[in-house]
Formats: sequence, structure tokens, C-alpha cells
Amino acid sequence: MQTSEAIARRKSTRDFDSNRPVSKEIVDTIVKAGCQAPIGANKRESLHLTVCTNQEILNEINRTTAAAMKTEERDFFYGAPVVIFVSASDEQMAPGIEFANTGCVIENMLIAATDSGVDNIYLWGGVQALAKNTELCRKMGIPQGFRPVSAAAIGYSKSGEAPKRELSLSLEVNYI
Repeated sequence: MQTSEAIARRKSTRDFDSNRPVSKEIVDTIVKAGCQAPIGANKRESLHLTVCTNQEILNEINRTTAAAMKTEERDFFYGAPVVIFVSASDEQMAPGIEFANTGCVIENMLIAATDSGVDNIYLWGGVQALAKNTELCRKMGIPQGFRPVSAAAIGYSKSGEAPKRELSLSLEVNYI
């Protein structure tokens, strides 16, 4: 698949088939793509990836998130069999750069997932509640001094393959 085709076909999936696993080879390819993302000042040590396939941990994150948001419990990962968390070091070279760096890593992973025929979604909300739960972060192996910023959920949609689309201008653009 051409890069532009993968970008055009990528869509946010909210109906993963939790019984259909993603192969380790494909997950590794997706993670490697994330590792190729541009990072401010090339400070790669400022980010950490956690690949979670443990449903008990994901359920615990769901409970933590629902409690923090004061809502009833639901699946914030939409049934995805794999969730890749991107955590940032507390020590960053500029305020907010961890969000830009994390966004680049996740976008690379989402495009690689689409290219591999794997559906995906960028996650932020539920991850913020996790970031406040130091015990759960420790249980997940997130290094001390790091906090989860965002995540990519990957798997296969119950509703099938995304329709082919072309790249288009969907944001307002001006040229000067």
C-alpha cells in the first residue's frame, strides 16, 4: 500500500473484535514504526512505549477511568485486543512538547497499522485517568518519572474493512 493510500484509508475504529488477536509480528512492525517518529531534539529517552494485551489490566484501567470521570464503567478501548501506551518523562525540554512527540509516535503507528490491514484508534481521555494512578502505572511497568500521555488501540473491526478513500482537503487551508 502506498503511504498516501494508508493515510487516506485510516479511520478511527470503535468496534474491535476482541476475539481476533493481532500477530506479534504485526504488533512489532507497528511499534517499530512508532519508534521512527520525529522526537524533539531527538530525545528518544524522553518517551516509553507499553504494549498491553492483558485484558485484566485494561479492565482495571476502564474501572479507574470511569471512577475518575464519575461515569458508569465502559470499555474505553472499544474491545481492542492490543493497546500501546506512550508515556513521557516528567523532564521535557519545552512545555507541552511531550504531546507533540507522542502525537508523532502514535500517528506513525496508526498509519503502519492501516498499512498492515489492522484497524486502530488514537486514545487520550481514558489515558489521563491512568496517568494519575501511580500504582496501576507501576503494575504496567511504566518507568518511574514517566506518565502515560496517549495510546493507540489496534485490532480488527467487527464491521469490516474501511472503504477506499482518496486524500482530500477536509480542513480549511490557505496558501500565501
